[in-house]
Amino acid sequence: MIRKQRNTIIAACMFAALASCGGGDTADTTVPNPTGDGLAAISLENSTPIAGAVAGVALGDGVFGTLLDVDLPAIPGGVGTILTGATKYANPSQVFETVSGSLDCAMSGTVDIDVTIADPFLPTEGDIYALQFTACDEGTGTVTNGGMIIAITGLGGDFGTEQFLLGLSLELSAFQVTEAGETTGASGTIAVEFDSTMPPLTTITVSTSALATSGDSSAEAVTNLTVTISEDESMFPTAVSVDTSFTISSPTIGGEVMVSTSLTLQSSGDEYPYVGELRITGAENSIIVLIALDANRVRLEIDIGGDGTIDDSVEMTWDELLATPG
Repeated sequence: MIRKQRNTIIAACMFAALASCGGGDTADTTVPNPTGDGLAAISLENSTPIAGAVAGVALGDGVFGTLLDVDLPAIPGGVGTILTGATKYANPSQVFETVSGSLDCAMSGTVDIDVTIADPFLPTEGDIYALQFTACDEGTGTVTNGGMIIAITGLGGDFGTEQFLLGLSLELSAFQVTEAGETTGASGTIAVEFDSTMPPLTTITVSTSALATSGDSSAEAVTNLTVTISEDESMFPTAVSVDTSFTISSPTIGGEVMVSTSLTLQSSGDEYPYVGELRITGAENSIIVLIALDANRVRLEIDIGGDGTIDDSVEMTWDELLATPG
């Protein structure tokens, strides 16, 4: 759901800030389309799987959401351990520039760390924190492999008062997490901006030019993605709204479709959206309009001819839609 995606983003932001890690420039990762078939023709038969894949990205479920929801392995001993060890080999002034080390994970495996920071006690724009996981098992039920670079691209406000602006770049390279025998992987670069400078409103913007994700039974490539999540904590439960646009491609879809929010998705607390619309466009202007009826149910209005005529209308629960097999 939306809050799952939001909470994981906040956790990643705080991980970066508290570790004094973050960013400089990272390479623009080009991710191949997993199908290469161009726009998919929407039909009555494939409309529900397509809508399910789209909803998975928009609401933070599916393969994309599973990746965001992964608990990152803790860095054994934290940054302080790395800095303490580095002082044995470098002058103090050098410690604050670049530090490298290899640490054992709690159960098995290792994580190689390269840290380029201006201050070990405060996050600073331009810091870089790179991790390379090798069969890293921290005893949390997951095993992590692959590379991750977290970069701080913007910084402002006051972390002490929880009113701050934090921009991050998260680059994933052959990144894989295995949990309960299932492996989720990703390659690409995600940009995140977290803005809590105007309480009670918090705004999170996530974007990527290209991100490929894969699971044991599915694969997706998301391009030109922008998701803006706004929270108003003056309401109880917290009022959440989401606007998004992206292109998604997967074998489930049989090509790619373009997605935009035609009516802002709105939810209350951890619930599914109770209002809002997503417009899904395929080949020859074939269209699915995904309409939130309430926090439990959703309707799909399907126009396979692109002529503005609704050829079919399907209602189901959000859970049923998101569980639609590919």
